[in-house]
Amino acid sequence: MPTRLRAIVIASVLLQVPVLAQVTERVRAGSRAFHQAPEPPVPPDPLELVTGNAQPVEDVSQRAEIINLLIDAHQRSNVRAQPYDLKTMFTVSGSLSSGDWQAEDTSPGAGKYRWTVQGPGYSAVNMNLNRVFYSNQTTPDLPLRLIQFREAIFYSEPRVGPRATIRTVAGALNGLDLVCALVARDATAPPATGGRLWEEEEYCVDPKAGTLITYSQAPGSYVLYDYSKALRFHGKLIANNFTITQAGQTIIEAQTGSVTAPANDPAAFEPAGLNRIGVGAVMSGAWRYQVNLPLPAGAPGATAQIVILHGIAAPNGQLSDLELLASSDPSLNEPALAYASHWPGGGTGQDIDTGATPQSREIMLMIEYSIPQQAAARPE
Repeated sequence: MPTRLRAIVIASVLLQVPVLAQVTERVRAGSRAFHQAPEPPVPPDPLELVTGNAQPVEDVSQRAEIINLLIDAHQRSNVRAQPYDLKTMFTVSGSLSSGDWQAEDTSPGAGKYRWTVQGPGYSAVNMNLNRVFYSNQTTPDLPLRLIQFREAIFYSEPRVGPRATIRTVAGALNGLDLVCALVARDATAPPATGGRLWEEEEYCVDPKAGTLITYSQAPGSYVLYDYSKALRFHGKLIANNFTITQAGQTIIEAQTGSVTAPANDPAAFEPAGLNRIGVGAVMSGAWRYQVNLPLPAGAPGATAQIVILHGIAAPNGQLSDLELLASSDPSLNEPALAYASHWPGGGTGQDIDTGATPQSREIMLMIEYSIPQQAAARPE
């Protein structure tokens, strides 16, 4: 089966979440091409704030304005811009890792970073010293909900390359007037007008406060940040809580307990008793894949249909914890999950060199069901 794989690795300023990568894998069945049917609308969601006609950026000045808005919003809340100690609590709901969790992250300066986490059936002490990762765990497998929590609290500075398309539209939430940006990375087609596309990430920023209010990696997945009782730290504005929802259900509710200067405790950064795992962080950011498949027999063929799934790829490449984020046709949910359970791309890029830290990573898998070309054309 011929495939075309494109990968973008986006650098991050974070020690624990160093990259956000987007990979697009387009698959054709046999030698058949696919008819480009109209894309279905993104399903409604209380946090899907792009309901109007988003417009592409028009010139250099507008592109710079939007990119600077996104970068400034990250810097406004980046607790890691200086030494810090951050304590956080979060509650997980649903079938995965449900219960109450506690986490603490601290860094006295460059090259030293320690984080601990305690939750139902899971406890870890982790440390990065001069890029070497240590842990009390012998295998660095991280629960999916823990990965999602850490990606939300330490979200990466947006990196928008020259091939990325940007569209903007006004949004509103809880009385706030927002600017929403839709970003499609490594775009292969000119940007369109209209509502959000399935391949676009969505950032909605409060331009007055300069803070990120909502972020959506993919339709069906949303992070909502609350600054109503924000913590101020070295000129930063740290959200007092945030929630993560998937498919309309809240899966994580997090509260910031405190953020202070780190204690003067050199012994806390001694790796004695910890396992030396490898060089580099234990997490990478979410990887996005896109797969094109033919519509199953008997499915309506007037438009393309899209299903977005979510899961985790363990360091050994095993894909697990598959769950539905969004779908344009519920009848395709089970076929999509069945395909993903045997998806050949799950181990892509999993081989690591000697001494590197094996990474767990979040997976966003977008399956687009299209019409084979020979079936698309019909005589009048």
